[in-house]
Amino acid sequence: MKISVITVCFQAERTIAKTIESVKYQTYQDIEYIIVDGGSSDGTMAVIEETLGDYPKKFISEPDRGIYDAMNKGISLAEGEYIHFLNAGDTYHDIHVIERTVSQIEKTGADIVYGDIVYLYPDGSRERRNYDSKCSRQVYYLTGDCINHQAMFAKRRLFEVDLFDTGLKICADRDWMMKKSKKKAVFYAMKFPVCIYSYDGVSVLHKDDYNREAALCIRRYYPLGYPVFAVFEFMRNNRVLAGVLHEVYRILFIRDGKKC
Repeated sequence: MKISVITVCFQAERTIAKTIESVKYQTYQDIEYIIVDGGSSDGTMAVIEETLGDYPKKFISEPDRGIYDAMNKGISLAEGEYIHFLNAGDTYHDIHVIERTVSQIEKTGADIVYGDIVYLYPDGSRERRNYDSKCSRQVYYLTGDCINHQAMFAKRRLFEVDLFDTGLKICADRDWMMKKSKKKAVFYAMKFPVCIYSYDGVSVLHKDDYNREAALCIRRYYPLGYPVFAVFEFMRNNRVLAGVLHEVYRILFIRDGKKC
């Protein structure tokens, strides 16, 4: 089974090498590696060439219309049965991730398999974000959350039907997941960490865009559930209720990342 790994990058001179190395050293061999650069003007190109060496890859570097446009370009080059996105700065959790994932795919035949994420914060601290079976259900989306796309391996044919909506700046992956959930795609929680995700808080920096797009996604796919989503949004915007919600979230989904 061929797995297509797509790395999207831009001005990633400082972070791209560790991402590439985590792909190169996977124990699973049938990997198609695709790098989509947004036309970097720093030393990204030189680092990519030096780190990849003669490792097989597909590579393009040209301006794009945002991260989801770049991800769609990567999809258009992919030939693997399943696709995984590992963006610049992120790394696989260990050298056995793809090997273990393929084993789960072969066992379950699921359309989308997903694991956990280890958040790596700017101060070097870590937390493991647990994505269990309830994270692929409608009620989970209505709380305003979704599965991190770096946690997922999805069948390529799912993307052949629906690419990412480039009209969305932040939530096109959320939009795509909800669409697949509505179309009855089969999700499966693998319950092991897939990648170490370099958390930069982009959604926090663009909070207004994030909130607007998240609400739009709910209205598109779960309009009858929008009142539930609105209640959670109200709680997040209230200092006291947000604190309670955060603690519940941590109890349900956050694990000690020191050992990860």
